[in-house]
Amino acid sequence: MSVSLRARVIFASVFWAVVAVSPLGAQTVLQSNGTDTFFAGSSGLPELQASGDVFASGVAVVTKGRVAGDAHVAGFDLDLEADVAGDLYVAGATATLRAPVGGDLSMMGFSLRTAETAITTGNARMLGSTLTIEGAIGGALTATGGEIALNAAVSGDALLQGGTITFGPKARIAGTLTYSAPEPVTIPAEVIPAARLVYHKTPPMMDRFEHMRDWGDDWAGRDMPALPSTLALISTFLVTLGFLVLLGGALLALAPERCEALRLAGTRRPALMVLLGVLGLATLLGLVPVAVMTVIGLPFVPIVLLAILVVWTLGYVFGAYVVALRLYQAFGRRDDPGLGLRIALLGGAVLVFSLLNFVPVLGWMLNFLLVLFGIGALSTGVLRALVARLPQEPGAVG
Repeated sequence: MSVSLRARVIFASVFWAVVAVSPLGAQTVLQSNGTDTFFAGSSGLPELQASGDVFASGVAVVTKGRVAGDAHVAGFDLDLEADVAGDLYVAGATATLRAPVGGDLSMMGFSLRTAETAITTGNARMLGSTLTIEGAIGGALTATGGEIALNAAVSGDALLQGGTITFGPKARIAGTLTYSAPEPVTIPAEVIPAARLVYHKTPPMMDRFEHMRDWGDDWAGRDMPALPSTLALISTFLVTLGFLVLLGGALLALAPERCEALRLAGTRRPALMVLLGVLGLATLLGLVPVAVMTVIGLPFVPIVLLAILVVWTLGYVFGAYVVALRLYQAFGRRDDPGLGLRIALLGGAVLVFSLLNFVPVLGWMLNFLLVLFGIGALSTGVLRALVARLPQEPGAVG
């Protein structure tokens, strides 16, 4: 499968994850693409016989059957009974694993448990509030949580970090145990000999506050680094200003008709543009927690953050240009200035709005409204392009 196609498929799974936690998610959605299987829903998953990877999400997910590849599962209440030949990635409020894993196991949530039948061939990594480990681990174990209860054999090394760590009668560690806790834990010799134990004291919360205060006092006694010079600040401001003007000039030169259409739309309905800007910015910002919650969307978080930065910058530049040209025309100037004059107007507007940032409260608010206005105008162009691509019914008036 190509990289672009795989990216589209993963984006589709993120969408289904959103549907799964909404009222529309009461309906089960099961879709295959090549060897990949995608599932979203608020009820149990039909018995799986997947020849490749599985992506599952929902409020309550129950898996049965077998997965020949890797499995990625996210939701609120997870009960996993399907054998996974590859790696298993789990994220949820509560998650119970009852089936073996042929590769590595990665679990994250509030309350996590691996049953005795959940034998992991590779390494196991667990992060949560309460961790109960009863399934044997063929590789290394890494566990971090408030309460950790180990009652299984670990063939490799173990790294445990928790407030409370306990060991059951079936706990065995073949490698080295390195653990961190507020106080040393009494570990039976049958679990691991004392020669293979490494302990690191974890300071209680109040001790941490004391360390932070001492560090702050120590830092206050040091010589603070010199602030940037006035020349450096002015140079940075001018470079930023030049970049914004060059960016706007490139857009005006390469796409003059599109910029003019968006400018006219923004000039006619400025209040609507601000509202669309709020919706557009909220949509982009909302993609970040959605990508994190679905786990499989984590690799796309940097892309979303970059998109927010790009859209914010473009909205600022375009908003400044629209305001500048509107003021220019308001003084009775000709309606169609040349490219050079348009870029000059843009530069003047960016300079003025940048200086307004130094005005307390009001300046920041005006700049934020300018960004929302520009994003709203850009959103109008995106919506028009999407609507134009929609197929029309026979006989419909275009």
